Amino acid sequence: MNNLRNELFYKFALTVFLIIAFFEGALMFALVKSFDTHLKDKLALVAAEINPTHFNKEALVDIQHKYKVFPLFVRLIKPMNKQQLKNIKLGYKIQKIRINGVREKVLSYSVEKNGYIVQIATLYSTNDDRINIIKTISILISFVIYLIILMIGYKFIDTIAKQIEMSFAKLKRFNSNVSHELKTPLAIMKSEIEVALMNNTKDCEKTLKSMLQEINYINDITEKLLFLTKETKKIKLEDVDLEELILELFEKYAEKIEFELDFGDEEYDIKGDKTLLKMALSNIIENSIKYGANKIVIKLEKNKHKIILTIKDNGIGIPKEKLPFIFDEFYRVDESHNKKIKGFGLGLSIVKNILTLHKAKIKVNSDEGKGVEFIIEFPLITHQEKKSA
Repeated sequence: MNNLRNELFYKFALTVFLIIAFFEGALMFALVKSFDTHLKDKLALVAAEINPTHFNKEALVDIQHKYKVFPLFVRLIKPMNKQQLKNIKLGYKIQKIRINGVREKVLSYSVEKNGYIVQIATLYSTNDDRINIIKTISILISFVIYLIILMIGYKFIDTIAKQIEMSFAKLKRFNSNVSHELKTPLAIMKSEIEVALMNNTKDCEKTLKSMLQEINYINDITEKLLFLTKETKKIKLEDVDLEELILELFEKYAEKIEFELDFGDEEYDIKGDKTLLKMALSNIIENSIKYGANKIVIKLEKNKHKIILTIKDNGIGIPKEKLPFIFDEFYRVDESHNKKIKGFGLGLSIVKNILTLHKAKIKVNSDEGKGVEFIIEFPLITHQEKKSA
């Protein structure tokens, strides 16, 4: 998984680098072009200011400061004849000349004015220095932006990689648990059939009952998996009496666990899917039975805004640090201690899914060795829902 994280980060870093390099190159090209155009415009303005017949050093200094062209060279040429005028190239020209023993790049501009050729020139190197300073600053800014994007990108990629790791871990756990859970009942069914074939017909009823029990267990797993994998879960809303529903569950599980029921004198009607709600509450009760509880307390309360259903057992409890994960699919609190307990972490995930469909909230309180308390809050039926009913 670290290789995946590193590969994603490398590709991300390379992509960002290429994008920034492209924009940096485009910016520098535009900057050089802009400086070049700006400098040419200045030389043209300087040439327009010069009067060849009345030009002196003072005028040169004034023009130089006015247009901020440093250094500024001016040359006035009086052609002897028209042929000489034709031989002089007008317009802009970039050339390298030696000044004080150093080769310098010079931009010059030549224009014919009042019978004179006015040549204006300045050093490109001065402007190159400005461009280089801006280039350096721009590269530093781009580098800082690159580092910031890399840091943000690394955190983002790390988060995605962790989510992928969790998904792989869940899938691995799921494959292991499903293989184990399906292998056991299939092995039992196989052995029971073999025994039935070897023995007389009187043993067949017992064998068939055992096989039916295991088939029901496999069917239960299949139904739970199908429920969780449905892309759209629609529920058929009907009036559900929670008190009546809990009494049905009491009849179903009374032989397996002791119940203490506290309903008060209120009516506890909600809108929901009775079958799904029964499945959700059954999963909670079965979890209590699986994990060592011999007594379960169920309490119903009602206030102005909601109906509160509390289910509390005296089982082995759940460590507090594990509580945030108990509604995750395929999550089991402690695999090493629970290998003998049937199930593979779908029950409470289904509970959460069903309650979410009913716009109900669920909270869990628990300490290891002190049992588990589930608090479920159902919204009250609104006046509009009562009328529509």
